[in-house]
Amino acid sequence: MPLQNRMNPMGQLHSVKAKGLLMGNRGQLHNAEKQIVRSWKLQRWITCALEYHGIKRELMAPNSYTELFFLDEPTSYAT
Repeated sequence: MPLQNRMNPMGQLHSVKAKGLLMGNRGQLHNAEKQIVRSWKLQRWITCALEYHGIKRELMAPNSYTELFFLDEPTSYAT
């Protein structure tokens, strides 16, 4: 089952396998079972490109921020 890490323009999270074009985060929102347990830890959004020099990271890793994905730039600004 896909992780609940895809944001829609209304700021709601969905479980969708596709990641989209951009990634953002609002701090650590998930628990050890990779389930979202809160809406935000930081009020500000951090949004960035999905790729950086081929670096790969585990999604929703323990003690790390929660990766959230947006379909496109307007969606990332709408939330």
